Amino acid sequence: MSAIPLVRANAILPLVRFLDRSGVPTEKFLRQVKLPIYALENSESLVSLYQVFNFAEKVAYTEGIEHLGILASQQVEVKDFGIFGRIASQSLTLYDLLNTISQLLTKTHNSGARAWVTQRGDQIWFNHQYINPYQLDNQQAQYYACLMYLKIIHSFTDGRWYPTDLHFQTSPLHGLGNLEVFSNVRLHFNQANNAIAFPKTQLYLPLPRTRSPFFPQQQQEYELLLSSAPPVELRTTLELFIRSGLLDGHSDIKAAASAAGMSLRSFQRRLAGEGLSYSKLVEQTRFNLAVTWLKDPTMRLIDIAVELGYTDATKFTRAFKRWTGVAPSEFRRQQLTNHLDLPLVMHERDCFQENLA
Repeated sequence: MSAIPLVRANAILPLVRFLDRSGVPTEKFLRQVKLPIYALENSESLVSLYQVFNFAEKVAYTEGIEHLGILASQQVEVKDFGIFGRIASQSLTLYDLLNTISQLLTKTHNSGARAWVTQRGDQIWFNHQYINPYQLDNQQAQYYACLMYLKIIHSFTDGRWYPTDLHFQTSPLHGLGNLEVFSNVRLHFNQANNAIAFPKTQLYLPLPRTRSPFFPQQQQEYELLLSSAPPVELRTTLELFIRSGLLDGHSDIKAAASAAGMSLRSFQRRLAGEGLSYSKLVEQTRFNLAVTWLKDPTMRLIDIAVELGYTDATKFTRAFKRWTGVAPSEFRRQQLTNHLDLPLVMHERDCFQENLA
């Protein structure tokens, strides 16, 4: 089973901002698709790509915003992308920029998509493709992604470059020809991947030097971005998903199946085939976090309980005693006085399924 596709939260922040400005009850839709709201507060955090797909499609259909992906893409600003944007801003030429974006997207930004640059005759193509999207409805995401990168590239060139052709992996929407963003551009639909074409003659043009120097701390940021890139191992992505959803109560197995783009039954079969138990992963994740946070004397027990998805400290205490044989307050006292450490691996018999409500 492949890992759950994950994407940086900053990829959907322009979409959320557009909806907020339009008066759409964004938080309601985020909760409906079980996207952890608090995770969006950290633009570099990772969220489920398929849940983002569901979010965009649900809002577009329910609110009647047929061109949602297109309209939201026009709200994109380079600063929205944090470290990604700062690194891309150091590009010297259009060629350098396209390759930098391709590498950052594939290596650090989105484990469910890839990007690459190709040449066909006198045109250069920036290509984007979602990997193995199953049968998921992601029309809004296709438009949003393609035009989002178009907006970023356009921003870096100070509006001096316009595409000649746009390829979309999805079908056309009604009334596209009336939108300014598509003026003087040839459109192609139901293609193998999304793509943006421009004349080869513009490939080596220097970009405007309006960017700040690449300071050492930015190199450190880049290394941090690489170290926190979306993982490709199934277990690790599940643990990340569980951790991000604990506070909002969205770490149940149904939400995980949705994040994996599968039905619950198919997801359970895949887990069994991998020798994994979802309830055990939830318990292990909670245990690891509890041990880490209890070593911080500034965190109250009730705060730790809430962060772990418990409704009160009593339930957390009961679970921790089952895992370790001691109450969390006792563990904290012993750890602070005697530097007691517990291994961050629980024995299988200590992993029990709990009600996450």
